[in-house]
Amino acid sequence: MTCPSVALYGGSFDPVHCAHLKVAQAALEQLNVDKVVFIPAAQSPLKASTAIAGDAARVKMLRLATAAEPRFEVDPCEIERGGTSYTVDTIRAFCTKHSECQLHWIIGADQFELLPQWHCIEEIASLVTFVVLRRPGYSISGLSVPGLKYIAIEAPLMPHSSSEIRALLAAGRPTEDLMPHSVEAFISSHGLYTQ
Repeated sequence: MTCPSVALYGGSFDPVHCAHLKVAQAALEQLNVDKVVFIPAAQSPLKASTAIAGDAARVKMLRLATAAEPRFEVDPCEIERGGTSYTVDTIRAFCTKHSECQLHWIIGADQFELLPQWHCIEEIASLVTFVVLRRPGYSISGLSVPGLKYIAIEAPLMPHSSSEIRALLAAGRPTEDLMPHSVEAFISSHGLYTQ
């Protein structure tokens, strides 16, 4: 199967919410990529905390959230690999499996500023084009990373983060319209994020 252009979208997705899906949809529409692959992290090297929901639950919520869009995929490669999730390892694996693909990596402007801190960033920059979500107060120019390629796209601001949604759920407050209904139902039926 040929897949000339793929956007990889990593994150904890704890839980996945509507803004994540809108970002992925914006990448499909503005970049004309063939698919967006959601990659839930086992443990981010730049985040001290671990995911609240279990790995299997986060993968299931992503599968529920992305089921209606055939150009969305979920790849649990980082969870299956375990340990700290280094982007370079994921990209190397994708390059090996899909050598014909043009790879993109979706990232927020806040994270884009941290790229010089990423493990093996020069190798990553040689393998992918970053898709940067513009954010007020963050610059997407002037980074000193050799070979860095990026495209800025307009995507909706995330009015709520996953951590804010977890806080709402823990407090028993409504989260309508923040997550797909299938994800809300899964969280409710499994008692996730409640104290």
